[in-house]
Amino acid sequence: MRRRVIGALVLMVSVTGCNKMKDAFRARPEIAAEAGGQELKTERLASLMAGIKGVPMSREAAEFISGMWVDQTLFAQAVASGRDLTDSATASLVLWPELAELVGSRWHDSLVARRAPLTPGMADSVYNAGDVRLLQHILIRVEPNAEPPAKAAGLKKAQAALARVERGGDFAKLAKELSDDPGSKPEGGYLPPAPRGKWVTAFDSAGWTLAPGQRTGLVESPFGYHIIRRPPVAEVQDRILAYARERVGAVLDSIYLDSMGIRRGLKVERGSGVAMREALSNRDAASRSTKPLATYDRGALTVADFMRWVNALGPQWAADLVSRPDSMLDRFVRLLAQNQMLLQQADSAGIHPSETEWASLMQRYRGQIDTLRMSLGLSANDLSDPAMPAADRARAASIKVESYWDRVANGGPRPRPIPAQLATLLRQQGEHRFDQAGLLRAVELAKEKRAHADSAAGAPAPATQGVAPGVEPGVPQAQAPAAPTPAAPAPASGAH
Repeated sequence: MRRRVIGALVLMVSVTGCNKMKDAFRARPEIAAEAGGQELKTERLASLMAGIKGVPMSREAAEFISGMWVDQTLFAQAVASGRDLTDSATASLVLWPELAELVGSRWHDSLVARRAPLTPGMADSVYNAGDVRLLQHILIRVEPNAEPPAKAAGLKKAQAALARVERGGDFAKLAKELSDDPGSKPEGGYLPPAPRGKWVTAFDSAGWTLAPGQRTGLVESPFGYHIIRRPPVAEVQDRILAYARERVGAVLDSIYLDSMGIRRGLKVERGSGVAMREALSNRDAASRSTKPLATYDRGALTVADFMRWVNALGPQWAADLVSRPDSMLDRFVRLLAQNQMLLQQADSAGIHPSETEWASLMQRYRGQIDTLRMSLGLSANDLSDPAMPAADRARAASIKVESYWDRVANGGPRPRPIPAQLATLLRQQGEHRFDQAGLLRAVELAKEKRAHADSAAGAPAPATQGVAPGVEPGVPQAQAPAAPTPAAPAPASGAH
């Protein structure tokens, strides 16, 4: 039930218009999108695309930027109308992922607590069974392409570490002091229990020859030099039990969910894979769809439910799901339906967030709303002044959003997406439109603008040419920040 926030300009947000407006939009390709009574003109969108460094000249990028503009405009109009986006009802909808995780985890913990505890004797059984092995090591890292002097220095350091081990030093303490493996070093060199073949060949082969309590000399692998030890069972009993508890628990969880599905007659509907792909390509309509993907006694998982889970899980899940075969999508639907039933059980059991937990979630949520208001320039009191005519407040909010996008296109802040759950709620409750013809036209214009800017680079241009809407003529446009890049993966354990 974990989730992550959307974070890259190049990710696609699929959008759609209402059927009743399609003909009108085809006749107005100068409009890319509308929201809350405001218009995003095709020329304006093209200027934004051309001005933000790193944005690809593609329909997907146009859809993503226009989608963010729609969400921010709907947010701004909600603020200007005086709507309280932090009331309990709205917050409950927006905070659904956190609430589901909290409640689901607590119910799962209660189920686990009813299971028979694992005994120390079970740790002995797992340790001696021979299908997994828990090893401990000290790594002196040497890069695979290291020059001879660097490799010689690494070998000398590894020999010194081995000498200290051979003098009877505490292996765990020496690992914390000497090892270059960032994953196991804080743990005293202990690696998680693993089957044969888990680690690189040289490490794996040496480790599986050890009897309890034995260690190797220096073992060279692509990571450098290892000193490997197989701790006796008494030393690692807690670690073995934790591993067994996790492995057995996963099996028991699966059995519990499957049996629950059987009891309630869980059935995945035919064509659910096709329906899921259609939903991911037409998110606005899908978020309202009551079409069932799976049914069970006294309930169903609808397309709208599916989209709520996908929004909670994050854009990577959506991108991955589209390419999966129907058989895997059916299993995914079954799992979501089982999770939904699990949450229903938790609710029936009276499991809810405590007052302290709810207060903490609300504090963080209010902070998000305040940050959004501040970043979009919507924190001024005049936007929520009831004495100010509603039309004037709406107009002022629109100007704030456009000013924000001017700053983005001129080297200011990176675009800040509205949190997925809040964006979905705003779209469900607010008027908005997208025009595919307008979006495609924006891409064409953006390509022309980008090509013109590239050809004129380094040459002075007339002050009135190539200026994005809302930018004062004669003011040079600064470089916009590059699109965010994915975070680097965490370093792997040195034994891998």
